[in-house]
Amino acid sequence: MEKHEICKLIIQKIKQYLSSPDCLEAHREKNHFIRKRKLSMLHLVTYLFYTTKASMYQNLSAIRDDLLPSNFPEVSKQAVSKARQFISPSLFQDLFTLSVDIFYKNLKKRKLWHGYHIFAIDGSKIEVPNSPSNFDFFGEMFTYPHKDRKFSSGLASIVYDVLDDYIVHASLHKYLGSERAAAREHLKTLEDLNIYKNSVIVFDRGYYSEDMFRYCVSNGYLCLMRLREKFKMVRSCHGDTVAILPGNSKTGTEDIKIRVLEVILSDGSREYLGTNIFDTAMSVDMFRELYFLRWPVEGKYMELKEKFLLEEYSGKTKTAVFQEFYINLLMSNLTSLIKNKVDDDIDEHMTTTGKYRYQANRAYIIGRLKKAFPKILCNILQTEYIDQIVSDAFKVRSQIIPGRKFRRKTRKLVCRKHFPNLRPVN
Repeated sequence: MEKHEICKLIIQKIKQYLSSPDCLEAHREKNHFIRKRKLSMLHLVTYLFYTTKASMYQNLSAIRDDLLPSNFPEVSKQAVSKARQFISPSLFQDLFTLSVDIFYKNLKKRKLWHGYHIFAIDGSKIEVPNSPSNFDFFGEMFTYPHKDRKFSSGLASIVYDVLDDYIVHASLHKYLGSERAAAREHLKTLEDLNIYKNSVIVFDRGYYSEDMFRYCVSNGYLCLMRLREKFKMVRSCHGDTVAILPGNSKTGTEDIKIRVLEVILSDGSREYLGTNIFDTAMSVDMFRELYFLRWPVEGKYMELKEKFLLEEYSGKTKTAVFQEFYINLLMSNLTSLIKNKVDDDIDEHMTTTGKYRYQANRAYIIGRLKKAFPKILCNILQTEYIDQIVSDAFKVRSQIIPGRKFRRKTRKLVCRKHFPNLRPVN
């Protein structure tokens, strides 16, 4: 099944899920949405998928114009804000999980790198609104040097199918949460989906510890981890070496081997990688290429933050944060399915004499999909409209500029960037 057909299937299954009272029952707070009122649970779910980062007044006016009063009643913003608190974020987490299950069950041919599937695990700090529930769950931070100005942030973590451009699992934790604990949760998800075989899990710097490496080895995960220069095995590494991590009879651990690789970058600097792949056919240059294959996971965070405006919320509470977190992940995956189909069509029509290569414009697809998805849920449009988006996106393409590099920005001061009183108009 082609990826845009999988996208249509996912949307159809979501419609069926949301139209089932039994499925919705598990995600409503007790004693809520049990009587017939103007604002139903399905109305709120549709609104949350529709909403932009504009003010609620703008969103309520726009949704009534686009979806017609028969699909969304005329209610106040206070009613919407209060009612959404009684919908558990687990509803949107289940919809996201549903999209992952359908994707891997219907994807006939997965992309490979030298016979391996590639997954990347990475975390990122996510700013969340100031509210008592967020301070209680995520913790408090302070704007230096004004310690009376507090704000909050969370730790997002995802495992990302690099070659097929799909988020497999994600979680949101308190600011001081453990990235390694989140990574173990991701690895268990790969095992539950039975997609971890013949796969390599790529970790950025900061994930390596002896316990984490032993966990991967003992559970049969092939991994590649960037190592910090302070480690003893790194200081003695030149080229391609094998080090021994000694066991401990008290804890019942045995000696295990780790392959340590010295990678020389284009600017002459050195990085070090550790892996449990001992295949001699895999050279240092191949591992260098493999490590840099993880870079799209950084781009995925940029997409979530810059294109989907993940850190701009339409609600302030912890419930609202988790609702919108999983909604954005789901929409990102649906966007990827359409973009990959368009990219395949563009490659098929490329001529050998063309000077440049092109790809689909992801921002254009995001905009079209965000408008179309709520209308499909309300039966204003059919799932076949996805074919129209594919056809239109084929004409709106972007040039791929090879070898483009940017210096990574580092923020020296901890400060807020997102404020609820600074809203866009659409």
